Amino acid sequence: MTDTLREADAIFQGGGVRALALAGALLGFADHDRLPIERWVNVAGTSAGAILAAYLATGHTPRELEAALRRIPFERMRDHGPGGPLAGGAWNLARRRGLARGEYFRRWLDDELGGATFASVRNEENTRDKTSDPYRLRLIASDITQRRMLVLPADLDRYRVPGSGRPIDIDALRIADAVRMSMSIPFVFEPVVLESETGQRCLIVDGSLLSNFPVWLLDVDRPVRRPTFGFRLLGGRYGGRLERFARSVGWPVALGIDLFRTAAEAWDTRLTSQSTIVRTCAVAAPDIAVTNFSLTHLDQEQLIASGRTAARSFLDDFQVGGYVNTFGRRLEAAEPAGTG
Repeated sequence: MTDTLREADAIFQGGGVRALALAGALLGFADHDRLPIERWVNVAGTSAGAILAAYLATGHTPRELEAALRRIPFERMRDHGPGGPLAGGAWNLARRRGLARGEYFRRWLDDELGGATFASVRNEENTRDKTSDPYRLRLIASDITQRRMLVLPADLDRYRVPGSGRPIDIDALRIADAVRMSMSIPFVFEPVVLESETGQRCLIVDGSLLSNFPVWLLDVDRPVRRPTFGFRLLGGRYGGRLERFARSVGWPVALGIDLFRTAAEAWDTRLTSQSTIVRTCAVAAPDIAVTNFSLTHLDQEQLIASGRTAARSFLDDFQVGGYVNTFGRRLEAAEPAGTG
């Protein structure tokens, strides 16, 4: 096939506020001289990566995504309630298992997405192919009650909204509600509560607990029409001041933090293979903590610039003929842009 691309699929790693660096990488892809990616078709992500995927799936461009992430009112995301982070946060943590409610974020994102539901991201291409997921957007979450990794929205048909008595209507589900499930960082945001088919109360938390970089999620064991690129972060810090404070409480809390981070990172690292490496744009994250909700303008510029640099370096070296997915499938002959 010719060494040219115009559309692709994408997987986005979680990374808290540092997701702005991945938005910078998307800008770098769009502006590349040799391989500019103009359209992202199927998209998926975990935690903060779910925000990026949701924006692209609902028809927004990388530049619109960058602008949205720059204007996120991060400080207001910490909706601790009366009493602020100490009194209010402690009260929420004791009653709701999270320092912040996460409701401000959900409402904010729903407004940004125009109230979009999963019906708006149905993929007719995949619907005709009965072996594929019918939605162009897929997100990872964790059911810690039933010990399951969830791929949203497909796995939600086995749950109910508490008290409703009927399965969740996936087409009618707001995309912002699913993103809220995927980015429920344990102890930082309260878990989302759903009911199982048997009426069991299930706690849904951050997808990064089980797979922070599910680069395999969109792979198929059949001819590949377009590549799937992974976007992940390297380096940086996890919790910043919040983590340092938590670790100061004592070794049981420190052990819990280390258990969570091991669960979030070890499996994806173990599964890293040649098929992952050849299609992953790795972005060096500046020394900014995942939960640093006080980003300065300089912080934002550093994150964007780091992403752009990583994208340019990756695409300069990328060879279409060297692409391979986890099933060993390579790209079939190129088709005219816009046919996918």
